[in-house]
Amino acid sequence: MNGRLERFRDVLIADATIVSLYHDAADVYAATGDNQSELKLHLTESLSTGLPTRFRTTDGKTHERSQLPTGEWVAGALILLDLGFYDFWLFDRIDKNDGWFVSRVKDDANFEIAEELRTWRGNSIPLEGESLQAVLDDLQRQEIDVRITLSFERKRGSGASATRTFRLVGLRNEKTEEYHLYLTNLGKDDYRAPDIAQLYRARWEVELLFKELKSRFGLDEINTTDAYIIEALIIMSAISLMMSRVIVDELRSLEARQRGDEAAADADSSASRLPRRRCSLAVERHAHLIQLYLMVELGYELPDLDKLLLWASQNPNPHRERLRSQVESGEFAFDRH
Repeated sequence: MNGRLERFRDVLIADATIVSLYHDAADVYAATGDNQSELKLHLTESLSTGLPTRFRTTDGKTHERSQLPTGEWVAGALILLDLGFYDFWLFDRIDKNDGWFVSRVKDDANFEIAEELRTWRGNSIPLEGESLQAVLDDLQRQEIDVRITLSFERKRGSGASATRTFRLVGLRNEKTEEYHLYLTNLGKDDYRAPDIAQLYRARWEVELLFKELKSRFGLDEINTTDAYIIEALIIMSAISLMMSRVIVDELRSLEARQRGDEAAADADSSASRLPRRRCSLAVERHAHLIQLYLMVELGYELPDLDKLLLWASQNPNPHRERLRSQVESGEFAFDRH
């Protein structure tokens, strides 16, 4: 981790994606719509490795927030959260476990502003003591940087409320004249408002990971209704992704040795020369060769090519009359059904 990310043990991005299944699988994988079947894949991606650190499947109706536990695993890490994880209790738990977070803010959020963290010259609207929605439409400043107060249940179901203060930052979009708002527990001295928005941009990495799983490793090609086979195919997709990352690391080390720079395997130059997703495309395209080389390396004999092709080319239904035979000598009849 370098630059803005240097202080973090890792950057973790939580999200979920939907995998459409055959309708007959709806008994196990219910969907939000009628006559549909959906599997929802919940994962947390490590930005440093490009791999999931948490990986779980549910039906399509399960909410993302219910699949993200809290605990000591967040210590020293920055957690990037979209609105599917918008939960004050979660923010509190991340902070209590010595982690950091950046989350988008709901459009209708109406916090009480406790303190302004940046002052503006001229006749700027004072924000301290105001509610967010009361002043938001009247603001013209480029940035919002305030401390807000929020209330939530400290213990789920207890009915006892707790109050915390967190930092709210916003950047004004000049085209739409609207603010992109973020909640965070990162300090102003270390990260200005534009830095917070830039950190949140890294959340797009998990969308790219989902795209890679679907386009490269078969996550969007589940043609079965058997729940056990569905789970097996999901696991195979994840294992393929992990193997791809291992190969990427080996390729970066190889490139570094070829350039005579042992330290370059971990440098930005090596990563830019061999980006992970381009490498995964190369692995997909040459998977058959990788399998053959692995067989030889592990001491297996390569299959006899003639026998392999003869076996693969056989007609699985040799007794079924071919179309040409029907045309040459068969009787013509209308299908009465």
